[in-house]
Amino acid sequence: MYKTIITRKKILSATGFGVGALLFTGCQGLTESTAQPSRSSILAPPLFSATRGIMPLEDKSRQKWDNAVIADLDQDGHQDVILTEHGYRVRVFWNEGGTFSGPQDITVGDLHGVAVSDFDRDGRADIIIAQGGGDGNNPRRPLWFQVNKDRTVDGGKPFEYFEPGRGRAVKLLDADQDGAADLLLTGFPLPSQKAGANHFYENTGAGGFEFVGNLPQAKWLGYRALVTDFNSDHDPDFILYGGDNMVAVAGGEGMAFANVNAKVFGDLADTSHISSISEIDFDNDGDFDLFITRAEAQFEQETYYDEENQRFAFLVFRQDYLFEDLEVEGDLQVDNLQVSYPHFDVFVGAEKRKLEFKGDRHGGKDFVLRQQDARGWPSGPLKAGLYIGYLGDGMWRVGGQSHSRTAAVFSNVVSRPKTVPQQPLPVRLLENRDGVFADVTARLGIAIDEQTTSAAVGDFDNNGWADLVVLRYGDMASQNEHIVYLNQGGKAFVRAANHGFFSPELGATGGSVEAFDFNLDGAVDLLFSNERGKWHLLENNSARQAAQGNFVIVHAGSSPSGQGLAESAEVTLKACGSTYRRKVGATSAAFAQGMNTSLHIGLGACQKVDGARIRWSNGESERFAVETLNTQVSAGRARQY
Repeated sequence: MYKTIITRKKILSATGFGVGALLFTGCQGLTESTAQPSRSSILAPPLFSATRGIMPLEDKSRQKWDNAVIADLDQDGHQDVILTEHGYRVRVFWNEGGTFSGPQDITVGDLHGVAVSDFDRDGRADIIIAQGGGDGNNPRRPLWFQVNKDRTVDGGKPFEYFEPGRGRAVKLLDADQDGAADLLLTGFPLPSQKAGANHFYENTGAGGFEFVGNLPQAKWLGYRALVTDFNSDHDPDFILYGGDNMVAVAGGEGMAFANVNAKVFGDLADTSHISSISEIDFDNDGDFDLFITRAEAQFEQETYYDEENQRFAFLVFRQDYLFEDLEVEGDLQVDNLQVSYPHFDVFVGAEKRKLEFKGDRHGGKDFVLRQQDARGWPSGPLKAGLYIGYLGDGMWRVGGQSHSRTAAVFSNVVSRPKTVPQQPLPVRLLENRDGVFADVTARLGIAIDEQTTSAAVGDFDNNGWADLVVLRYGDMASQNEHIVYLNQGGKAFVRAANHGFFSPELGATGGSVEAFDFNLDGAVDLLFSNERGKWHLLENNSARQAAQGNFVIVHAGSSPSGQGLAESAEVTLKACGSTYRRKVGATSAAFAQGMNTSLHIGLGACQKVDGARIRWSNGESERFAVETLNTQVSAGRARQY
């Protein structure tokens, strides 16, 4: 049993809310920029604030790939963090009990989905990393690493017997309920993969997998995946999504699966451009509802203009491009220039002088071009690269040719360049009604009529109900404020007015967000990224609020026999008429699978847990006691995978 880590006096108003009630506004129809918070909410600290000196994150904008992966890799009781910089590296930050060590690189290269498990049952955490396929020209296989308790990392060889491809998602699930993690891999299909690139492998023990077969394909870019249990039968199901639709696949006997799309989703199956799906039991009825964010893939040209701050931003991909008649006051300030392999080069002026940059080529670059150093525009066709020229009278021209993505922000642009607005792609909240989903977005008061890239679920104010944080796609020319919805007793969501969840960097769009309590103080924190931006760790300030509700943190371990591993554990608490269901590894990540074994459950004003049970994928279960609230407790065999 863990010791109590935090005690505080309970000061609850008659309505059940204290200081925490000041963190939201009832103006559901207003955006955060137009809502007028009360004077008391202005004086209250924000729900989240940026940490300082906690996690040594790099102060450099880069391309990203999916959510942070949360797992206790060294088995010391604190959740560590794996971060992926797309096309560059995967690295781990070790949790030292509420602060993090400097990063340790695991591997470098074109890296995609990351999953954590102990699939070979040797007591060490295994990491499987999908590799990209070089735009189809260099198909590759996933890599396998093993993490020792002393934080050394072994391995790194590919699964040679797997079919090579353009890897995307790596997900782990116990399909046949034998306690061992089986493997779901998705990919961008090669021309030779007529049956698709979504493959399923059975765990044969001792570090081996055996190919079972191809899984259903969602249309177009349907290689994102969620492992869930939508029919609550304790046999894992999954949903494939990302392009023109989503496909629900139900687990059957043994390794069998069935496409149950028509029954589970009906017309909702045609929901397109899904960027993430989060499990959320918003009404505490013990089943998993779904929250869906939506955004277009970054395949088309994007342009933005911030008139107030006179900033122009653009993103181009696999096309010739030309931005003419950019009137700039003074010299040209370039922020967060991002150019990718193989077209890294930047040329200026009529003579096409190549700019030389210090440091690695993978991150964002800030610089100033003087008018006299960039005079003229080159004649003839432009080869691969980015070209910038000063034409005189304050006018600049930018253009080029790129097979990869190129993006930048220009400041002091006094003319108003043409821009194309994004199409609205509203979010959706789907209620689980006995394994069939219904859209309840409007009924629950959620109104986000724009593109969003990721969401995370957690009881951020400890009132006993699961809340939502939502990452906006945003505007590359501006800083972006994101969205927090607080759950009002399972009946409605109210948009928070004082949350502190925003992205300060320019030239970036929304990336991913993950929720976890990094310092185990009972308040769920956030770790989020921006595409072509930075990672940010936000601390939840509600632990400092005297009126915040009760909670318990359950550390999930292995089953009594040792056959049911912690990574497959699911905890159910019953308290004050509500059922709280939490699952190890739950995440909105489209490509990754974490293994957060520290499960946070907010209880609000409830003073007593009526019953608690942990269940593993092989069917073993046991009851455990929660005798004191605002504590950490262990369930199962602690400190073992």
